Amino acid sequence: MTRVAPLSRLAFACSGVPTAGIISNGIDYFLFFFYSQVVGLSAGLTGLALALALAIDAIASPLLGYVSDNWRSRLGRRHPFMYASILPLTVLYVLVWYPPSGASSQSALFGYLLTLSILLRLSMASFDVPVRTMVAELTADYDERTRLASLPISASWFTGAVMSVAMYGIWLKDSAELVNGQTNIAGYQQAAVFWAAIILASLLFSSIGLHPEIPRLHMTTSEQTPGLKDMARSFGQLFQVRSLRALLLSSLCVGIGLGACAALWIYQYSFFYGIRSEQMTILMIFEALASLAVAPVVRKFVVKGDKRIMAIRFLTASVAISMILPPLLVLKLIPERGSDGLWWLLAAYDFLSQLLWVVTASIIYSLYADVTDHVAESMGKRLEGVIFAYQVFVDKAAAALGTLLAGLLLTLINYPTAAENPTISEPVLAWLGLGYMGVWFVFASAGIWFVYNCEFTRPLRR
Repeated sequence: MTRVAPLSRLAFACSGVPTAGIISNGIDYFLFFFYSQVVGLSAGLTGLALALALAIDAIASPLLGYVSDNWRSRLGRRHPFMYASILPLTVLYVLVWYPPSGASSQSALFGYLLTLSILLRLSMASFDVPVRTMVAELTADYDERTRLASLPISASWFTGAVMSVAMYGIWLKDSAELVNGQTNIAGYQQAAVFWAAIILASLLFSSIGLHPEIPRLHMTTSEQTPGLKDMARSFGQLFQVRSLRALLLSSLCVGIGLGACAALWIYQYSFFYGIRSEQMTILMIFEALASLAVAPVVRKFVVKGDKRIMAIRFLTASVAISMILPPLLVLKLIPERGSDGLWWLLAAYDFLSQLLWVVTASIIYSLYADVTDHVAESMGKRLEGVIFAYQVFVDKAAAALGTLLAGLLLTLINYPTAAENPTISEPVLAWLGLGYMGVWFVFASAGIWFVYNCEFTRPLRR
């Protein structure tokens, strides 16, 4: 078995911190609420702006992947794009949390959010697409790839949990002056500056730490002739690979469910469950601990097994436990909303659901790496960038659809905006909780079905 060097493993793990760990969590879990409930942009327009930005990014990602696959430079195929993304990502993340003070109209706020979101997402793709391919290039070992894939995913979820702890414990905590700390605009903006510094440091460490691997990464071959015709032919050939289609469709379905749940998370926990800011802070600690448990679980239960079967089992378990708490709370069969008893149930649920999902995501990420070898053998050229760009494309398109779905759900159940500021009725809260649960159940179940139809298994690899 080929083991990756310790520094490279650490740098690759760190690649999950800036984009997936901080920026994506900031956008997915806080930016929707920030603009729709704090700044005052309607939920529908907020969801539309974020969805359009993601859609544009999703279209650009495969193009970036193809360019990266065929890039020739002394820095290899991946690092030029990684280095170029560092400064834009750092600056744009701060700016998106500072809407112009004079932009009081809905159209002005919408335009600002849309423009900054597009630029930020494109900068993210410039780092994400190249660095994701490295799980297929750093090692060809079937089991080592699973271990390696779990590192940035665990790091991203751990960082996201720590970020939430800090957000609710420092910048968004309740006070005598502000009963609901989640509406503190200054807190969001102070946090943005702090996290931008972490983004800068982690981007630099990951890019520089992986720099020694450049001579060992796959290079562009002389037989490849990049161009529009070759790009179109490569895209078409990739879609003929059944296992790749199955993985992409599974990612699409699961991503829509995750995107909707991410946008609705603060609504679900703050209003449906009645969790206070300080309770959310402690709740995130349980999620962080769950992320640290991923690597041991992967070693114990996933390595040496069939990845497809393992992915189905862990994702099925995630769906099953998600169906428990919302209907029981609506039926008043568990401790009431906002009680300590309910909080402990949520702590146990969050730990388990976080662990199950991060393990599942690690397995699927590793499966994409295995598909790249199958494609290289059948097509005669390395297309890791395009394949992982397809994954990024699907993930972001799904997140866009999920965000849009979240806005539509809130509109459908007549959820009030910040400007209206009424007391939220019990029927509306019930529909919020059940809708949150139902979205995840439907789309995750569809994702399980597509993984089941993936033929790229361990016996085939052997």
